Amino acid sequence: MPELPEVETIVRELSDEISGEIISSVKIFRRNPIVQGNIEKFKQDLSGKKFLHVSRRAKYLIFHLKPKCFLISHLRMTGKFIVSNSLSAPTKHNRVWFIFRSGRILIFDDIRCFGTLEIQKNLINSKSLKKLGIEPLSEEMNPEFFLKKLSNSRREIKSVMLDQSIIAGLGNIYASEILFKSGIHPQSEVCNFKKQDWENIIKFTKIILQEAIEKNGTTISDFRRVDEKTGEFQKFLKVYGKNNLPCQKCSVPIQRIVQQQRSTFFCNECQKIKK
Repeated sequence: MPELPEVETIVRELSDEISGEIISSVKIFRRNPIVQGNIEKFKQDLSGKKFLHVSRRAKYLIFHLKPKCFLISHLRMTGKFIVSNSLSAPTKHNRVWFIFRSGRILIFDDIRCFGTLEIQKNLINSKSLKKLGIEPLSEEMNPEFFLKKLSNSRREIKSVMLDQSIIAGLGNIYASEILFKSGIHPQSEVCNFKKQDWENIIKFTKIILQEAIEKNGTTISDFRRVDEKTGEFQKFLKVYGKNNLPCQKCSVPIQRIVQQQRSTFFCNECQKIKK
């Protein structure tokens, strides 16, 4: 699933590609479970709307339209947006076409059909967005936030980092990389964290996410940019997917464990459990 850097990459590319385009019609080739709500109303609400820009909240893409409304999308596992010139017929995994007056098409393509599209008049009405925690690159991401919220929690740090109601936008890849850089074992209980521990996590969260954005994200399996190119940050990963390979710092083999049904990669020598 694309994480924050991948979604941010897509947001920036889409804003450049479709700002100013006006939707003339919408064609839906596979409704369920992608299009949320009434399908005819979905089409009507978008007809004649102009794309202003695209923004991001956590892993959600938010298309700002005029007259005012918002198209909110989550790519899930295999969803992607493609901007194309006029086509005569959809390809196998095209699910929705947003046809522009210019003749170009914004295509929502999704092999596994887990992605979602919904329209809201106001963002505060979105149940999905209401559930989200703080943005990792925001000023809200500070030690005081975590000390206040988690000082009595016995939860493991990896599960906290993946909890979208606490930190919105992080996923499995970047959580493993951040903890490695911070020198913290993924099974450490957050009740044992001091201010310095949170400061390290915050520092490396921001450094790694910014570096990943600069490299257009990480391509492990299905992630593709709007121009169908892949990201490049996978070339710089230190632990994720490196099971049994030597740690780049100490040469001890990287280990893999399963937490909450997700793979976690770490170095048992470089990352210590907080007690």
